[in-house]
Amino acid sequence: MLHEGRCAMTEFPSDRFNIDAFYDKENSGTGTLPLRGGHFLKEDLGAFDAPFFSVTPAEAVAMDPQQRIMLETSYHALENAGLTIDKCSGSKTSVYTATFTDDYKSMLQQDPEQLPKYAATGLSGSMLANRVSWFFNLRGPSMNLDSACSSSLSALHIACQDLLNGTSKMALVGGCNLVFHPDFMLIMSNMSFMSPDSRCWSFDHRANGYARGDGFGVVVLKKLSDALQDGDTIRAVIRATGLNQDGRTTGGITQPNGDAQQLLINETFTRANLDMAPVRFFEAHGTGTALGDPTEAKAIGNSFRSFRSAEEPLIVGAVKSNIGHLEGGSGIAGLIKTVMILEKGIILPNTGLEKVNPNIDTQNLRIH
Repeated sequence: MLHEGRCAMTEFPSDRFNIDAFYDKENSGTGTLPLRGGHFLKEDLGAFDAPFFSVTPAEAVAMDPQQRIMLETSYHALENAGLTIDKCSGSKTSVYTATFTDDYKSMLQQDPEQLPKYAATGLSGSMLANRVSWFFNLRGPSMNLDSACSSSLSALHIACQDLLNGTSKMALVGGCNLVFHPDFMLIMSNMSFMSPDSRCWSFDHRANGYARGDGFGVVVLKKLSDALQDGDTIRAVIRATGLNQDGRTTGGITQPNGDAQQLLINETFTRANLDMAPVRFFEAHGTGTALGDPTEAKAIGNSFRSFRSAEEPLIVGAVKSNIGHLEGGSGIAGLIKTVMILEKGIILPNTGLEKVNPNIDTQNLRIH
């Protein structure tokens, strides 16, 4: 999909909810939506091998599908890394997951009288990580993080710190999102965050908000020295991670701070002891918002433009143009895309880019 520049956007599946009951092109009321689609997994979200994961039928009924698929995705990640369940059992492995939406919980709580017995664990955000630790018998820290769109990269940062300071010998870092219920979209639509086109027009002149997407991603981390000693397959090396906050912005708490973004880029490269000159590609947030995209593009361009030229600009990408915004899981999707680019040696296109946002001065910033 990424190589072919395809987008996964479709109309809301009828088995999620009835979009006709909420759609209003003019978005004239607080209970309406100006959009009809998003980016959805096609698999049967109800399919789950509960006995394999030692989950009783009563528990499985109450489990948020995000918990179920996070278990499955963690299994696949370990399998891909060549690690067996027996080898991981009892190990000092941390689990950090990330999500900030709970559509399934919103759906079940519509009728409190019908809440299943195990709703306390099945709908708990903390259980997203704890289920993984429990099933695989992992003894390191285990928690679910919510820092909004940065959640899964915040999880990645903390996991890397665990490895560096010896808290853990291995870490699983995952992010996820599933779209089941209109409530969260109604809240976001009231603040004009949602794209009426149901697309993330990343860095495009049509940028008018973001579109929600389903998705899961899990990566397995070790210190490089440990991975080499253990003979593990190494897909990529994380040289450094960094976190910061926008601080007080003049336009309100939801407004981005380009200076803070630029500072974070420069500080992280300094911490990694990496030369910025050889960098040719930067995977960005790229939500497709009218303010966010130009702010981020300026921060990226200002960080790298002294190392680039008009003939060889820095190429900026955003996987949201393909799969939508995975919200709490979006950062891990961008990381996985970047690893694929490094492995294949192919820089993937920004899907749907028609004309660059006029508020992004690509020539001066030396980005493309």
